[in-house]
Amino acid sequence: MTGTQARNPASNGGGQARGRPGRKLLDTLLDLVDQAVVVCDASGVVRWCNSPTGVYFPDLRPGMTPDPAAAGPLGQAVVASAARFDAEFLGRRLTGRRSTVQDCSVWLVSDETGVRRCRAELRAERFRAAFLSEASRRLGASLHHGRTARSVVELAAPTLADAALLVLPPRGGHADWHRCTAPGAAVESGTLPASSLERMPQLARALAGLSPRPAPCRPGMLGALGGAAPPDPGRGGESLVTALPGSGAPAGALVLVRSAGGRRRPAADAALVCDFAFRAGMALSTAALYAQQAHTAAVLQSGLDPAPLPEAPGVRLGAAYRPAPDALGFGGDFYQVQPARDGGGGVEFALGDVCGKGVEAAVLTGHVRQSLRTLALVESRPLRVLDVLNQSLLEADSGRFTSLVTGVARPGAQGTLDVLLAGGGHLPPLVLRRGGIVEAVDVGGMLVGALPGAEFGQAGVRLARDELILLYSDGVTEARGGPTGAEEYGAERLAHDLAGCAGMPAGAVAERIDLRVAEWLAGRAHDDIAVLALQSSPPSPGSSGAAGASR
Repeated sequence: MTGTQARNPASNGGGQARGRPGRKLLDTLLDLVDQAVVVCDASGVVRWCNSPTGVYFPDLRPGMTPDPAAAGPLGQAVVASAARFDAEFLGRRLTGRRSTVQDCSVWLVSDETGVRRCRAELRAERFRAAFLSEASRRLGASLHHGRTARSVVELAAPTLADAALLVLPPRGGHADWHRCTAPGAAVESGTLPASSLERMPQLARALAGLSPRPAPCRPGMLGALGGAAPPDPGRGGESLVTALPGSGAPAGALVLVRSAGGRRRPAADAALVCDFAFRAGMALSTAALYAQQAHTAAVLQSGLDPAPLPEAPGVRLGAAYRPAPDALGFGGDFYQVQPARDGGGGVEFALGDVCGKGVEAAVLTGHVRQSLRTLALVESRPLRVLDVLNQSLLEADSGRFTSLVTGVARPGAQGTLDVLLAGGGHLPPLVLRRGGIVEAVDVGGMLVGALPGAEFGQAGVRLARDELILLYSDGVTEARGGPTGAEEYGAERLAHDLAGCAGMPAGAVAERIDLRVAEWLAGRAHDDIAVLALQSSPPSPGSSGAAGASR
């Protein structure tokens, strides 16, 4: 049907009258519009239509009464005397509205197919972006592996599927799983034998990294997972398995179950599933790495934490330890005390500060502490201990060194305590005498592990009853705080605060100094802090020996 064939036979002769366009010109102009124009008389008969009408309604002709068979929704609207319609017809989404001109009805019909499709695609894209943004936010909110796994299935169940099952890579013959069987339902979890994965090839391939794209499962295959299986999708439903890419290996596999009667998910296409799988896999991989690092740090910390102070007749002990906030719970300062092994009584002790911070410092700390424990089995002379330790660190060729004070304290006559010190470039210990007098013991010596043939200092101190000697790291004197937040605690302030501890037991003195430094810092960042106090204390009947405090 062409525009000329669909014209009203009534014409003004094709010319112009009274300055108005002629009929042919009007017909030509109306053929250029992208709407179908249909003119019906008062009885509903089509009197005129333009060319687009033949595209939308191929069987409609002038002189016909529109009916639903020939004109679809237009015919229904004419029969019902409706003013508008919006319906599908012959693969197009058509909308129409009626206007009245004199005694005729003029219908303007538009094809909204492309516009509706663009709007639907825009809504779907906005939905995808919003979903992936929310998924990234929730998956990145926690580094706890279990919470991250629960978030994966909670996000997948309402948006991508009616039910979701996450299976993690098998370890030790078993695989952990997390499942959400309905939107808003509580997440279930458990383990299944790794052998059961082989009965579901799509899942086994996804966990092995051999199936990067979502793979459909045949009906009934989910039953191979036993108690971990999500609800069967039923006839007409579908199940998809997709790998969750991780760092070098899949972080798990996600099973999505969409039942035939479930709600439509026009935006849950393969691309969205893959984008979500990537984010979920990265989040799980990051959480697993963090868990591994946290476990490693915990194991290291358990081996590097100061051991409980021993009990030794005639010696009271006190200590405090505070690692730097950014040192994962362990650092480069350390102390250790053990009963003297040569049969002379008393204790052997050491306090040091290795160069560096964090894990590298912790490794060297472990080396030094283990070397000191081993040397204590065969050598009790403090100077000789530093000589051998210096050689050991140089042979390790780590390029790192430590400052160190080591020594032995032995009970003497009349409740005294004789302390023999050897120094390797460490801060001078402080002696607290009766009456609050504080004396510095300049042991001297060179850093341990820095140079071959290093020379170390030695000094001896006799403590009367209840007098003590305090060993400390530079984390104490270099702690910055106070009114300005930048002033160092300093050696003078330490000596002043120590003087105020006269008469206190060693454990209380160590706690007091640690507390004073913490108050000075007022929550600010600081270096590792270690304090060790040894005090003369003649044993008395019923006494429990040494007392210590660590933090």
